[in-house]
Amino acid sequence: MDIRKHIGRNVRRLRLARRLSQESLALDADIDRTYMSGIERGVANPSVVLLGRLAKVLKTTVADLVTASSDKEPAPKNLPRGRNVTPRGRRPKAR
Repeated sequence: MDIRKHIGRNVRRLRLARRLSQESLALDADIDRTYMSGIERGVANPSVVLLGRLAKVLKTTVADLVTASSDKEPAPKNLPRGRNVTPRGRRPKAR
């Protein structure tokens, strides 16, 4: 498997484990959301500096991002979406 695919898979797995959206991760790492999508799909080629910023936001190391993961590992589940999902950092409205 291509190293870009491994990085993308690891970034997505860690992002979802921390319950971050692509948009919030991209904002925190100071990159465009579409570039973040390209990284996770394995088509973008992030620099070492960018990997360092992503690792900092994800509270991990660059080594964890580039380590080859098992191909047999199931894909992580997407975050919940819709009206009743509370955005990160907000409290639900009192009714």
